[in-house]
Amino acid sequence: MNTNKFTFFFLFQLFSFSVFGQLTQPQLDSLVNRYIQNLHKKGIDTICIYNEYCIGCLFHPATGSNLCAEKFSSLPTYIFWRDKGKTFATRKDICFEYSTLLIKTDSFWKYYFDNKDKIKKEKLKIPQYVETVNGKKEIQSINIYESIYFQITFDIANEPIIKDINSFFFTRELGPNEELNINYEFNKQTSLNGFHTMIQTIIKEESFLNKFERALR
Repeated sequence: MNTNKFTFFFLFQLFSFSVFGQLTQPQLDSLVNRYIQNLHKKGIDTICIYNEYCIGCLFHPATGSNLCAEKFSSLPTYIFWRDKGKTFATRKDICFEYSTLLIKTDSFWKYYFDNKDKIKKEKLKIPQYVETVNGKKEIQSINIYESIYFQITFDIANEPIIKDINSFFFTRELGPNEELNINYEFNKQTSLNGFHTMIQTIIKEESFLNKFERALR
C-alpha cells in the first residue's frame, strides 16, 4: 500500500470519528482514570479495572463515517468495585456511557485475596515448541507483539498491581507443524489466568451484558 495514501486514510478516519464524539484510546484512558479518582474520593479502595485492547488493529466503519452508529463492538474497559460489602460494575468504551450495576457474582474478590501473592509474582512464559533441525531437537520461541491484550489492574488499599496478558501466550499449537506449545499448560494453570477466566465468565454472561443501560456519547 502506498504510504502517503495510507497516512491520509488513517488521518481521515480519525477526523471522521472525532466529529461524532467518539473517543480515541488516550481519551478513553483519561475518562477511566477520572472515574477511578472519583471512586477514591468516595472512600472506595477495592477496585479492579479490566481492560481489553489491541496492538496492530485498525477499526473503521464499513459504511459511512460513524463507526458507533453501526453494529460495532469496541474493545471495552470494565470497572468493578466494592462499597459497603456490595460489588458494583460499569463499562466504558469509545462510543457509549453505561449504567452502574449491582452484581452478585463477586467470588473473584476472594479468589484474588487468596492468591494475591502468587498473582503479583507470576509471569506468563513465552510460547515455545520443539523443532527438529538437522537431526537435533531445538526449542523455538515465538512472540507476537500485534495481538489482543488484556490488562488487569488491582487498585486495592493504595497498593496497585498491574498485569498484562497477551492472548497469544495461550496458543496451544505453534510452528509450521503445529507442535504443542510447551508452556501452554503452565500459562493456563497460573493464578493470574484463573482470575482472568473468572472475570471473562462474568462479562460474557448475557444476564450481565443485557442489564447495562447505555447512551451514545
